[in-house]
Amino acid sequence: MENKTYIPALKYNWLTKFYDGLIENFLREKFFKTALLNQASVPYPKSIIDIGSGTGTLTFMLSQKFPDALIIGIDGDENIISIANQKNTVSDNVYFRQDMSYNLPFDENNADIVTSSLMLHHLTDADKLKTMKECLRVLKPKGEMLIADWGKASNPLMRLLFYIVQFLDGFETTTSNTKGTIAEYMSQAGFSQVTVCQKIDTVLGTIDIYKGIKQ
Repeated sequence: MENKTYIPALKYNWLTKFYDGLIENFLREKFFKTALLNQASVPYPKSIIDIGSGTGTLTFMLSQKFPDALIIGIDGDENIISIANQKNTVSDNVYFRQDMSYNLPFDENNADIVTSSLMLHHLTDADKLKTMKECLRVLKPKGEMLIADWGKASNPLMRLLFYIVQFLDGFETTTSNTKGTIAEYMSQAGFSQVTVCQKIDTVLGTIDIYKGIKQ
C-alpha cells in the first residue's frame, strides 16, 4: 500500500465510532444510498467492488440487492474495516480488505459494478482522477461506476451548510466537489455516458448521484 496521509471518515480516528449515527441521522443515508443502488442496470452482476466502503452500510445493501454477487469492500482505514467486519454477521458474499482506491488490487476487466459513497471528497484532485482510472481499469466492458458524493450545491443554503463538511474534512480535498467536477474526472478517466442522475439535499449540503459506463 502506498504510504500517503490518510484522512479517516470524520478526519479524526476518535470520531470514527460516531460515523454511522451521523450519516444515518443527518444525511438521509438510506434514501441517497437507495437512490445510488437504483441506478444499477447491469443484469445479474457477479462481481461488485465498493471503494471507500467505510463501516459497510452500502456494501451490505449491495449484498441484499445482489445476493448472487461477490462483493468486496475496500477502505484505507483498518479501524473502520474492523467495525465493518463486526457488523458482517449475515452476509456470506461480502468481504472487506484494506487498500487504497487509486491502487486497486484487482486485474483488468474484473468487476461488473464499482460503487463509491462519500469517499472521493477525502482525496486530492490528483487521486480522484487516479481513482477513476483505476475503477475504469477493473471494470468489465459495459460495467458501471456508481458514485454518491458531495456535489455542486443546489442553492445558497446548501452551499452554506457544506462549509461544515469542509471545516471537518478540509478545503483542499472538498473544493472541487463544490464545483461539480466529479463528473468531469469520470469523463477524463474514460467513462462514457457520464451523468448526474439525481441531486439530494441534506442538512450538510447537496449529495449528487453519478453514473458512468465503461465502453
